[in-house]
Amino acid sequence: MSEIGPDAVPDLRQITLEALKEIPRGKVTSYKDLAEALGDPAAARTVGAIMSENRQPEEYPCWRVVHSDGRTGKYSGKSGRAGKIRKIREDGIPVSDGKIDNFSEYRFRDFDFEPPLPELRRIQTEIPKRVVIKENPRIKSAAGVDVSYGREGVVASYVEIQENQVVRQEYIIKTEVRFPYIPGYLAFRELPPLYDLLRKVKEEDKLADVVFVDGNGLLHPRKAGLASHLGVVADHPTVGIAKKLLCGDGDTSEMEKGERREVTYEGEVLGLAVKTYRGANPVFVSVGNVVGLERAADLVTEFSQYKLPEPVRRAHKLAKKEATGSTSS
Repeated sequence: MSEIGPDAVPDLRQITLEALKEIPRGKVTSYKDLAEALGDPAAARTVGAIMSENRQPEEYPCWRVVHSDGRTGKYSGKSGRAGKIRKIREDGIPVSDGKIDNFSEYRFRDFDFEPPLPELRRIQTEIPKRVVIKENPRIKSAAGVDVSYGREGVVASYVEIQENQVVRQEYIIKTEVRFPYIPGYLAFRELPPLYDLLRKVKEEDKLADVVFVDGNGLLHPRKAGLASHLGVVADHPTVGIAKKLLCGDGDTSEMEKGERREVTYEGEVLGLAVKTYRGANPVFVSVGNVVGLERAADLVTEFSQYKLPEPVRRAHKLAKKEATGSTSS
């Protein structure tokens, strides 16, 4: 599974920083240009975040990255925006009122490296081909997983709940964040710590029959949400539970507790809106792996006291507590 598993996740932050060395003196690029060089303009904000966190501007010249309209923008160096403008001018590029004059004349786009994001999209096309869908009546026990981010990195948590809603098992792992957030690529950010966590639990022969994932499964623009990706690489039953609708259409108005309604995407039923708690909006359930959609909804209903299934709710609280010290939900 290494070709689609955690080992396939690139160090996008370092790739982005190394790309800055290709921008020659006297030229600048934009956040969007650099995102397109990475393979997807959706990564533009991520590029901006990487620039803002750069603590080695002399080695990685983030001051050569500006807005698409020529505005210089912020700078992570000690001298701030004024220092960025000074450095750009020292490169021979005219700046007036915080904006580069004749921006197109100084714009650099000729990056010479293999873009990593198209390969990740290719991996995502493989995920739905490997998902197994079956009703799986043998599922008796359920656990939930979630991740939370803190100053020291990411915490992944696993909580198994017994039928009487009592916690049976708890596990956590702490590690560094290996991939930044980019819309549509969440699985590559959260897959590595969650996969390592499930492997740890499995090695102790304590893995529950099904794992609820705080994220989508097949209800995803590429049918490759976190629950499906994790289920495939871990070769284990998973169910995706999302608090908000990522894609697709479905009427969720005036639902009663226990009611479920179909969510379609591009003409195919990929999820169910399930009303688990009278005082909350429905959750959106989708197949992760080795489970059917109706069976997934049954399991979510069975293990829910509040809006989220209890294993996921407890996993969320545990991860947040370990990452930030907060116990609020």
